[in-house]
Amino acid sequence: MSNIRGSEHPLWINIKKFNRKELETLKEILPFYIINTIQDSYSYRGFSVEELGWPSNIWNTGALKDQLFHVANLTVGYNLRIAQKLDEMSDACKLAHLENDFYHNYHDERIAIYVDSHSNLVLSIFKHIRNALAHGRFIMVPMGDDYSFVMESVDNNKQTLIVKARIVLKASTLLKWKEIVLKGPQEENIRKRKKK
Repeated sequence: MSNIRGSEHPLWINIKKFNRKELETLKEILPFYIINTIQDSYSYRGFSVEELGWPSNIWNTGALKDQLFHVANLTVGYNLRIAQKLDEMSDACKLAHLENDFYHNYHDERIAIYVDSHSNLVLSIFKHIRNALAHGRFIMVPMGDDYSFVMESVDNNKQTLIVKARIVLKASTLLKWKEIVLKGPQEENIRKRKKK
């Protein structure tokens, strides 16, 4: 078990300019995940999901998490690996097939992420997506009419970059997640909760 060190200038990140189609996709994704993030402590333009009508206990019920994970077909312990200590990230990445050459395997959506015991899993995923996008540690790989976003989130710890998340998600998944969050709870779910 060990930390994974990130490279200051990873060779897998292509520094070419984005083409028009990539820019159109980024225009739909970046504002929500970086500026209007669901973590209001990470941006002055951020907000909490409660402001969109989600109940204050939404993170305890798992309803929103289940919707989001269903879209990406994510299953904890399978293609979503959680390290509760930084020195467990190496194993989490290995089990999620997100080792050092992870950018070659961009077809399957999966996540390896460090989440301490006091953190919310969904908010941690959104935080690391934000970090990867904001710091340019991602590539977009064409997948037919879609793109696969291959992302890495690192923490600068005493002049060493420590990998805290590696994520492969489709652009269509990121956009669907945005739609689910912004739409708020569905009316039928609100009615079901009121009947209980």
